[in-house]
Amino acid sequence: MTDATFLLIINCAIGLTFAAAFLGTSWRSSIRLGRWCAAAFVCAAATVTIEALARELPSVRLASTLSFGSLLTALFLIAAGLARHYRPGSSIRWLSLATLAAVAFTALFGVDLPRGGWAQALTYQLPFAALTTLAAGTVLRHGSRRAVDLVLATVLGLCALQFAAKAVLIPLHGADNGVRDYLFSSYARYSQTAGSILSLMLGVALLALVVREVIAEATGRLERDGLSGVLTRSAFLERAERLVDAAPPGTHVGLLMCDLDHFKSINDRFGHPSGDEVIRRFGALLAACAGPRDLCGRIGGEEFCLLMPAADADALARVAARLRTGAEEMRFPWLPDGQRITASLGGTLVAAREPLASAIRRADVALYQAKAGGRNRYHKAERPASSDAARARSRLAER
Repeated sequence: MTDATFLLIINCAIGLTFAAAFLGTSWRSSIRLGRWCAAAFVCAAATVTIEALARELPSVRLASTLSFGSLLTALFLIAAGLARHYRPGSSIRWLSLATLAAVAFTALFGVDLPRGGWAQALTYQLPFAALTTLAAGTVLRHGSRRAVDLVLATVLGLCALQFAAKAVLIPLHGADNGVRDYLFSSYARYSQTAGSILSLMLGVALLALVVREVIAEATGRLERDGLSGVLTRSAFLERAERLVDAAPPGTHVGLLMCDLDHFKSINDRFGHPSGDEVIRRFGALLAACAGPRDLCGRIGGEEFCLLMPAADADALARVAARLRTGAEEMRFPWLPDGQRITASLGGTLVAAREPLASAIRRADVALYQAKAGGRNRYHKAERPASSDAARARSRLAER
């Protein structure tokens, strides 16, 4: 067994091991990048297997095309998977067509180019460099610049540099004697060693990204109320405090508190499944009325909160009106004709860095006043509630 053959076996094992790790990590999650990466590393393992069996294949053209095509497919899957991960719904059609065109050109013309020459080296190596460069650019342009994103982009950049360097070194040193003689060349030993190191680095970087996303998804599920679909009380309060603290000086954050009217009577008259249905529908309504930067959460049995960055009094009133109207328009088969679900709302503007607890108490007092005024209405707290009013209405703090 030659050194190059031994390294090929190692690279094949690396590819299959990472493929299994990606599948095992992301199998029960919605993070599709794990599936893309698993398929990519299977293709990478197939590449080294083809190179090891090249002398057994019936023609040089077939061996070269399969070797080139499987590695290019592996890199395409990584680039496409990252594009879909960072830009959901983005089209990869042009990337697929370019990959197919590169494989077809190699099969029809590239194999016939002089081995070890500039034309053959550039034709073979530059598509690999282009795909890894594209993948690195996708991470840098559309990623969040987290440490894991920057490390992945760096590793992809190193892979691109390796392929570009091979396109130059092969013709300079006449290193490529053909796929069938590849295993017996000193170039194969160095190429496979560099490939092993970069494969490990790329696999670890991609796996770190997938694991982070899977953990974030699991954490997000834990932070969501299972019935209404909005944030749980603890998750809402934690994020809301950070949002208020991060608000620029001189700006305000809008806070709405919503309470479903006569909710206990719904449970008593129609049963808890009906009450659960109301909670579910109102949670969906709240999420639909929220903006992309807003926070909405369920902070009690039938009580919800909505936090809106950079809001003013008019914005609070508009959203409150949409929520009241949306609640009245909800229809349920078990609800008698003429009877409607209604909601009372209290709102306030929160100054930047104002303690969130005091703002919530103020909005809660406004909600109490809306209920005291006949329910199914919105009341805005114009100024901080007095100590007497705050003591008279402290349900939220006691929950």
